[in-house]
Amino acid sequence: MRLLRSLLVACACGDEAAFGRLYELTARKMFGVALTILRRSDLAEEVIQEAYVRIWHKAAQYDPSLSSPITWMVTIVRNLAIDTRRRAIIESGGDDEDVLSTLPSLQESALENIEASEQRGLAFAALKALDPFQRTLIVAAYVRGESREQLAARFGRPVSTIKTWLRRALLQVQISQKAVAE
Repeated sequence: MRLLRSLLVACACGDEAAFGRLYELTARKMFGVALTILRRSDLAEEVIQEAYVRIWHKAAQYDPSLSSPITWMVTIVRNLAIDTRRRAIIESGGDDEDVLSTLPSLQESALENIEASEQRGLAFAALKALDPFQRTLIVAAYVRGESREQLAARFGRPVSTIKTWLRRALLQVQISQKAVAE
């Protein structure tokens, strides 16, 4: 979260490299949100493009006391996606009631919540099964968002070695998850 916050601050100052990194870290999630609402990848891509333009222009307006960076960004994407969906329905002859009835809920159902909880439990058990160094790598890369280059500098190894270590650790997590699930 601190990384995203610092990237937004840098974007507010016009740092294009920071914006590129922010996009790199968040685009998949943002696309998923747009696609969930729009159910069309072409429209989701358009929404994402517009959303990142807005994020770039409004980065200085982000207030960390109101929400996390990802929540702020998802709100922008969600609002644009809903507007796009509303326009498409109205252009096809529908009315506001049609728009409201076709918007998907972004909240998880009880079943999805239970499944996610079970998956988290399996993931935590699999992480605990890793040796401490592999666990450190996984947490640094996928929880804290450290780049392969940052990890290479921290551990004094080439980026290619870090990538190999991460791949092996992820494979070990998958194997452990399957073992715990059985």
